[in-house]
Amino acid sequence: MPVRDEGRPVVVGYDGSAESRLALRWAVEDARLRFLPLLVCHAWQWPYPRLSLAPETTEVVRRMGGRVLENGLMTAREMAPRASIHGRLVEGTPAAALVGLSNDAELIAIGPRGAGDPEELRIGSTVEVAAHARCPVAVVRRPGHRRVGRVAIAVEDAAVDSQELAIAFEEARLRRATLLIICLCSEDTGDLRSAAVHFNTSVSVWEERYPTVVVETMIETRPHVEALRHAADRSDLLVVPDREHHDPLDPAIGPVCRVMLSEAPCTVVVTPSQAWSPSSWAELSARG
Repeated sequence: MPVRDEGRPVVVGYDGSAESRLALRWAVEDARLRFLPLLVCHAWQWPYPRLSLAPETTEVVRRMGGRVLENGLMTAREMAPRASIHGRLVEGTPAAALVGLSNDAELIAIGPRGAGDPEELRIGSTVEVAAHARCPVAVVRRPGHRRVGRVAIAVEDAAVDSQELAIAFEEARLRRATLLIICLCSEDTGDLRSAAVHFNTSVSVWEERYPTVVVETMIETRPHVEALRHAADRSDLLVVPDREHHDPLDPAIGPVCRVMLSEAPCTVVVTPSQAWSPSSWAELSARG
């Protein structure tokens, strides 16, 4: 695939687990769609204090990590022989390594849990990455339904001038998918018809910017989690912000996002509330 020389890479966390192999496959395809390089990252660490380790023991563990990374690189290159694919071996926790790389990444792809994680801790490090990364984070999950060619996003009170909506449109454009935009209204919204008119008028501005994206709209008064869970059941990819607009800076990740990371039957792309300027968003802002 041709690659933009100046492009920020798509980064994938790889640890050899089945979940990380699924994330790797997704990331290879995502990098191909964006014409960007792929960076495969593996983090290694020893679970005991450094003082208890001889240097040769540390080197053995590092080499073991290197072999895991090489396996990931070999797998990625088999999937995309002409792609620009690089590896990064980092000492430390996977979450810290990926958050550190997020400043210079277009997107980070990870599985819902890592190698050796027990079932009850499925989203522990995943939440940490999604909460602190400075670029979008795709938590890749094998879909619980057949592929339908739809990306979904929900916005609150017709607030469509947002970076997460720009990301959703870009994801739909890249995948040639339909974009479902849900307007979340409270149950006591007085004039739903007026809200719907305002919402659809605002969405039409985005449709002019992305003329190739087919858009579906919906007004929802159900609780946010229920509405998003229903949308995820009918989509291949769900875009959610890391926290709701009315949330304070703490907690680091909002309750709706946390539930979707745990329960959504499709891949979830978490958009950051921290400062971020990806190439696609910068280009879109320039056009606007």
